[in-house]
Amino acid sequence: MARLRVPESYKGGRKKWVADLEKSIQVQKEYLATLPETDLGKPDTPTRTEAVFETWFALGVFNHWQGEEEVARAYWAQGASLAQAYIERDLPALTSERAPNYAWLARTAALAAALSGQESLARTLFSYTERFSTGLVTGQEERPVDPGAVLDSMGLLPLYRVYSLIRLGRLSGFHGLIFPDASSDEAVWVRTDIHGLIGTAEHCLAIGRRERLIFASEQRMPPLLRALVAVLEGRESAEEAHKALVTYERSIRDMSDFRRIYPVVLDLKAAFSTVFTA
Repeated sequence: MARLRVPESYKGGRKKWVADLEKSIQVQKEYLATLPETDLGKPDTPTRTEAVFETWFALGVFNHWQGEEEVARAYWAQGASLAQAYIERDLPALTSERAPNYAWLARTAALAAALSGQESLARTLFSYTERFSTGLVTGQEERPVDPGAVLDSMGLLPLYRVYSLIRLGRLSGFHGLIFPDASSDEAVWVRTDIHGLIGTAEHCLAIGRRERLIFASEQRMPPLLRALVAVLEGRESAEEAHKALVTYERSIRDMSDFRRIYPVVLDLKAAFSTVFTA
């Protein structure tokens, strides 16, 4: 039986949520119906591959919310497999300049893999995300060709890297871009830690706020990541991180928020179950 629940802060309440959810599922299924079934699992052009992957990922999110967890895991597993095949097909010819274009797919596919119970694959995809989101291809390079190219004003790439490093258990021992002067938008490539990278993401989000170019779901993420890191480093109790996760989940106000926030909440609860207890 489908669970009749509604995100707590959803604009328009239950009636709007039910209508939005029904419409979103319909749109995704109609898109899949237009495609040759035999080709769905094969990497194609970037636009087609990402569209198929995003559709499967979204259907996984919607079905999980409705209580159809086995159906959701099947969609997520298909999506993770497709994304991995696509990324690894292109990896030998990938350049530092093009690597950031693959960060969103790698990161979302990592979530799909984790949520379908494939943690080993998830770690592989989080490793790709960590590299691509900072303009690195192999991870063995000393620095990206153009470090500043990954400092988008919505903070997406810095947040993808921070999230991936936390999921991989790497809180220090790497280089990254930081803003040594809070009043300047000039970043430098230095040896840093997870705190420096969260600061970088926050600086990018501040730029985005000035330019009105941010997603609310990303703006709300740094406090959650800081709270989680504090627990992992033994500086705070798990209760504080749990409160931060509840606040993050309660910030879902529309369908765009839901599609971005809900899978992250699910992933964090599973990956850090000792921290995010009920």
